Amino acid sequence: MEIYNYSILIHYSEIALKLKNRPYFERMFINNIKLHLKGLGFSNIKLKAARVIIHGINFKDWGKFKHCLKNVMGLQNATLMIKVKTDLKEIQKTSSHLIKNISFDKFRITTKRQYKQFQYTSGDINTIIGKHIQDQTKSSVNLNNPDCNIIIEIMKDISYIGFDKISGFSGLPANCQEKALSLISSGIDSPVASFEMIKRGVIVEFIHFHSLPAINKQSIENVKNILKVLSNYQLESTLFLVPLFELQQKVMQIIPDKYWVIFFRKLMIELSNTIAEKNGAIALISGESVGQVASQTLSNIRAISKNSTLPILRPLCGMNKEDIVNKAKLIGTYDISIMPHDDCCSFFVPPHPETKARLNDISDMEEKLNLSESLSRAIEKTEKINIKYIGV
Repeated sequence: MEIYNYSILIHYSEIALKLKNRPYFERMFINNIKLHLKGLGFSNIKLKAARVIIHGINFKDWGKFKHCLKNVMGLQNATLMIKVKTDLKEIQKTSSHLIKNISFDKFRITTKRQYKQFQYTSGDINTIIGKHIQDQTKSSVNLNNPDCNIIIEIMKDISYIGFDKISGFSGLPANCQEKALSLISSGIDSPVASFEMIKRGVIVEFIHFHSLPAINKQSIENVKNILKVLSNYQLESTLFLVPLFELQQKVMQIIPDKYWVIFFRKLMIELSNTIAEKNGAIALISGESVGQVASQTLSNIRAISKNSTLPILRPLCGMNKEDIVNKAKLIGTYDISIMPHDDCCSFFVPPHPETKARLNDISDMEEKLNLSESLSRAIEKTEKINIKYIGV
């Protein structure tokens, strides 16, 4: 009985466009794969011809590998493959073994020929192997909507054939860029905004503002659980928990209620700037989507952002709520985000919040506030928590 050697063949995404910096991104990508797969007992991972190949895979463990690999940022796709000699007869024989336990009515062959000196073109191989499969199964070829897509990768000495392919999120390897601080609530939007920046390789740390003891700890617990999910993508997350209630009380004593949320948000930006600069972050991340709620009109965004010394990245600014909800479901944060909770802003939202704040009015009101001591106390009382990737 012939023994077949299984490997996982991985294609990365835009790393291929990085030219002179490509080796750095490839090293980061491979290192992240190793960290994601820690505990699965493999050791042989190689880079060959812009492909990452994990050798020596037990077929029965493919489900565990799939679960981990789909979360590796920068991964375009991964396929469980059988390794064969670059020989047409070997590929034919292996294709027969590959499909013997699966049933399908429609199929296609997709060949990538990295080794251009191989005597058959990709089209030739598609035709020859397709005819072989058709004779064996009596199934029909369907290029647009196949039940089974048999994938063949032709390389110089060793080639690969498989059909069980998973897609990743693409993007850049996690933690390959500089650091930013994400203002995260336990709602739907900010976890998605954070994910989008993790996908761009940004090292994302998190800051959450709470109003204890005026509200309970549920939002804090929800945020911790959200970061456990996001750590599946980033591997490790740092969370700063900042008390805001004292500052909110002073705002509510002096500022008209329709401006409360604007001033709460301004204070969050100010505190985030301070903590970001102390911890080496050079940008902030916010989950705002233009026009979604009262504080997210362009006028209010301008008023809230005016005093920030750091750039504020808003990856969701052009997305609608349905898009954001769908992404939250896809990345696994949605069910946590919809759990009942009170956050530090919505608990104090007035009936008719301001939607078009004018900078002159905001500046005049700011002059009435003297919050330096309260801001310092909020920084002093900030807690720092580390959340790490658990793995399989």
